[in-house]
Amino acid sequence: MKKILLSLALCALLLGAWSQPVFQPSGKSVADIHETRTDETVVTAEADINKDGIKDLVIALDGYYSGSNFAFYFGDKNGVYRLFREYETDLYGNKTGITVNDKGVVRIQCDYEGNSDIFLFRWQDGDFRLIGGKKDRHASEHYDESYNYLTGKMIRTEGEGGSRKAVTTDMPKQPAINFGWIPLYYDMLGYLIEEQAEDDYNLTPDDMLAMGIFRNMQANEMLFWHFCDWENPYHDLHPDGDEGEDFWYADDEHMSPGSYNAWSSLSIQKLADGSYTIDLTESFYDRSYEALFDEDMSNIDEVMEEHETEEEITRSRWIFKDGQFIPQEIPEPVG
Repeated sequence: MKKILLSLALCALLLGAWSQPVFQPSGKSVADIHETRTDETVVTAEADINKDGIKDLVIALDGYYSGSNFAFYFGDKNGVYRLFREYETDLYGNKTGITVNDKGVVRIQCDYEGNSDIFLFRWQDGDFRLIGGKKDRHASEHYDESYNYLTGKMIRTEGEGGSRKAVTTDMPKQPAINFGWIPLYYDMLGYLIEEQAEDDYNLTPDDMLAMGIFRNMQANEMLFWHFCDWENPYHDLHPDGDEGEDFWYADDEHMSPGSYNAWSSLSIQKLADGSYTIDLTESFYDRSYEALFDEDMSNIDEVMEEHETEEEITRSRWIFKDGQFIPQEIPEPVG
């Protein structure tokens, strides 16, 4: 039951985060900006990110699972940090590190089980643009892959020590991806580079961005767990009807006798201003009573009468804009 109410609960949490912000709009120190909780680790980097000669701030909250957990601040000449934008993003792994080099490139590294994912963002065209990164799997699978969005090259290195061998290939054309568009977990981004390079899907840049929204929803646990392979029906159901090319739809179901049935429907529509409307419908039907049936099913009527259940349906809507999911009210049906 807890899972099926996830989307409504998430809306409440997000709305709560909006009314009681995790990050203050301004401050002269990290302590001014955020009050640290006992169950989180605050990770920060201070450097001139937008190259105006004034120190800026990046802050991430490891262990924070309700509302925003990442923010960018720009400094002003009075020594005050002012919020550019905050995000709720998946900081995958058990350790997050943030550094900024002398060119203002923000390097985010998420470590887990000896592996790491590295993402490089640069202030560009009024936002933080993904310019490259690295997927390091030497601890588990003895390879790494580096991506450079500026040169369009991917380098895969296999082996350890002196036996390492590197192969450089061209990346398929990529959409411009700003911070907040993707979960910070490269294994969820294979469709962008690895699978697309093999010509499996023939995704357009808009398709890739829509898939990025879905991957973000997965990473933030905004979808019921069974709805985990949207890319398969997604490619089959990419519409060419009345909705046009800026509309994506998929659904999925899970049927488990003696346990439950679940069904999810997700639609993503691109709006004229570049934002997206997301509609999610999920249904849940409790079938746990079926475990009470006798082997010969002789008591089925009695059990069904004593354990009458109804399908539970939840509906959620968001606007996705600037890397943020903004919950929306759903109008009540008329009549």
